[in-house]
Amino acid sequence: MEWEISESYRAAKEAALHRKYDQSALFLRTALSLVERRLNSVLIDPNRDQLLKVKSVLKLNVERMNGIADVVSQMRQMASVATSSSPVDAPPSDPDVWPLPPLTKKTSVIPSPKSTTKKQIYSRVDNKTKKSSVGKSSYISAGGRSITKRANSLGRASMNELSEVISNEEGDSNSNEKGGNEKVFDDKGFDRELVEIIERDIMQKRPNIHWDDIAGLDEAKKLLKEAVILPSVMPNFFKGIRRPWRGVCMVGPPGTGKTMLAKAVATESQTTFFCVSSATLTSKYRGDSEKLVQLLFKMISPVARFYAPSTIFIDEIDSLCSRRGADNEHEASRRVKSELLTQMDGCSPDVSRVLVLAATNFPWDLDEALRRRLEKRIYIPLPDKTNRFQLLKLALTEVSIDEEVNLESVADSLDGYSGADITNVCREAAMMSMRVRIANLTAEEIKALTQEEVDLPITSNDFSQAIQNTSPSVSYSDVKKYEKWIHDFGAA
Repeated sequence: MEWEISESYRAAKEAALHRKYDQSALFLRTALSLVERRLNSVLIDPNRDQLLKVKSVLKLNVERMNGIADVVSQMRQMASVATSSSPVDAPPSDPDVWPLPPLTKKTSVIPSPKSTTKKQIYSRVDNKTKKSSVGKSSYISAGGRSITKRANSLGRASMNELSEVISNEEGDSNSNEKGGNEKVFDDKGFDRELVEIIERDIMQKRPNIHWDDIAGLDEAKKLLKEAVILPSVMPNFFKGIRRPWRGVCMVGPPGTGKTMLAKAVATESQTTFFCVSSATLTSKYRGDSEKLVQLLFKMISPVARFYAPSTIFIDEIDSLCSRRGADNEHEASRRVKSELLTQMDGCSPDVSRVLVLAATNFPWDLDEALRRRLEKRIYIPLPDKTNRFQLLKLALTEVSIDEEVNLESVADSLDGYSGADITNVCREAAMMSMRVRIANLTAEEIKALTQEEVDLPITSNDFSQAIQNTSPSVSYSDVKKYEKWIHDFGAA
C-alpha cells in the first residue's frame, strides 16, 4: 500500500505539471483514501504519526487543487462566452449541424485576495510547468493501470521516500524565493535547446579537483597558476602587454594528468568550468555545431559576462581542430573549426577572465592557426622517480601496506609508466590478497568472510606480480616524438 500512496502522489504532481488539474485532484483523493484505509486497518503502526502528517498534507493539497480546477473552469467559461458573443467572429449557422450543449454553471468559491497559500500554489504549478516543458518523455493518464505500470518501473517506494517527497513539496515556496534571485541566462536570439545542451552536458560548476590531488607536475602547475589564479589576485598588474594568457595547450602522452590539471585549474580559481569535446559539439542538424560554439563564447562574452570568470577546456582538441585542407575533411568540420578560431580570437579583449585550456595526445595534427591562438604550449611528461613515488603514496592512502615494502624501489621499477599506468598497478596490487583468499570458495563462503580476512596489507610480492601483469601504455618512440614536437613548437 505504501508504494500505491507514493505513486498516486507522484501521478498527481505530474498531472498538475501537465495542467490537468482534475486528474491531479483525482490522484490526490485516491492517495488520501489509501492513507485513511491504512490508518483504519492498522491500529498499532510505528508510522502512524507519519501517516497522520501525510493525511493532513494530502487534504490541504486536495483543497488547493480543487480550487485551481474551479478557477480554470471559470476562466474557460468566460473565454467561451466572450468568443461566442462576438458578432464578427461568429461562424455561419448551418441547419445540418447541431449546436453545442449549454455549459452548466459550477458553483465554486473564488479565492479571496487575502489568501496567500493559493497564490503560492499557482506560482508553484506555473514554475514547474515551465521547467518540465523539456525532458518529460512520459505521459501520465488517469486509471489504476497506469499507476501499476509506473510502480513496476520505479520499484517499491518506502514511507521515508514519500515523506521526503512531501517535505520537498512543502519547501518549494522557499526554494522558489531563493531561486528567484539566481541569474538566468538571456537566450534571446539562440535556440533554447542549445542553451540547455551547454548547461547540461558541457558546464560543470564544481569539478572538485585540487592541486594536492595531482602528484608532481610542478612546472605545469606553476604556469597554470600564473595564467589563471594570479590575474585574479593582482588584476592591476596583469594589464597591457602583461595581460593573462588566453590559451594554454597541454601536450603529452595519455594518462599523464592533463584532464585533472584542467579540473584543478577550475576548482582552485573558482571559475565556471566548460568541458568541451567533439561529441558535445556534434549535431545532426546543419549549422547547430557552429551555433553551439558561438553560444558558448556568448555566455562568457564581455557583453553578457554571465558565467565569467570561466575556463573552457577542450579535451582531445586534435579531433575537433585538426589541420585544415586535408582530403578527407568534411565541410561541416571545417565550418566548426572556422567558428572556433574566430571566437577564440574575438575573446582576446575581454575584460572578464576567460581561459581556453586544451589537451591533446596528437599535437602534430593541430591546425596552425589554432596553434598560434594557444599561446602557451606545455609538455606534460611521464613522471620521473620523485613524481612516481608521490603518486604511489597518493594512490595507496586508503589501503594498508606491509612494513617490508619499499616504495622507492617500487618507483624505480615503474620507469616508463604513465600516471594512469601506476594507478592501475596499485589497484592490481591491492586486489591480490582478496584473489588469493577467495580462491576455490563458493559465493556463500565468500559472503561469510569478514573484512579483516580479505583486506590484508599489500606485500612486495603483490607489487612484483602487479608490475609483471601491467605493461606501460607509452612506448619510447612515442616519448621521443613528443619531445621533438615540443622542441619545435613548445612555448612554456
